[in-house]
Amino acid sequence: MFSVLRALRPSSSMLRAPIAGSVRCSSRSARSILDDDDTPVDLSEDNDAVDGIRPRAARSGPPLTPTPAAWQAHRATLKQSFPGGWNPPRKLSRDAMDGLRALHAADPARFPTRVLAERFRVSPEADRAKLRAREAQRKHKDRSLGALRERLEAQRVLASRSDAKAAMRREWGLMEDAEGADAGAESIPTRGIHARDKLEFE
Repeated sequence: MFSVLRALRPSSSMLRAPIAGSVRCSSRSARSILDDDDTPVDLSEDNDAVDGIRPRAARSGPPLTPTPAAWQAHRATLKQSFPGGWNPPRKLSRDAMDGLRALHAADPARFPTRVLAERFRVSPEADRAKLRAREAQRKHKDRSLGALRERLEAQRVLASRSDAKAAMRREWGLMEDAEGADAGAESIPTRGIHARDKLEFE
């Protein structure tokens, strides 16, 4: 097959001749892939690694130097403090905490803190703390909502009182204007307009 390809390959003089309108590449490293077909390729270099003949690099074992005294003392203290090994407190997700609180709120007798601590695999102290935190948060929220309700109610009452006072003033001003016109006396200014400055149409 390679001989057929070589026969079809143009001569080197034809390859070197510039074609009209073409750009000549100045790189000498560009060569045809057919130029090195006869060159033997050594593929034996990776056979040993592929077949597993080459030994793997030996793993280094534990250090042979003795452990320093400070580290030994620290290790002894840890073993004394945690005889069952290091077991950090379990962190519950928000959904799990909501479920824990919902179960306790639904039936505190059936789901006391001891049962919830076993089911959720947390300490009873942590369970109580989570329930207390939720209760305190709810009380704080209720307090803030109550204060907001009181504030809104006070604003509504003040607004209604001011509206009632304004209505009374308007009614009183109109009545006073009518009485002043009948009596011929000047009345108190209403909304910046004195009674004598008002236009009257007959």
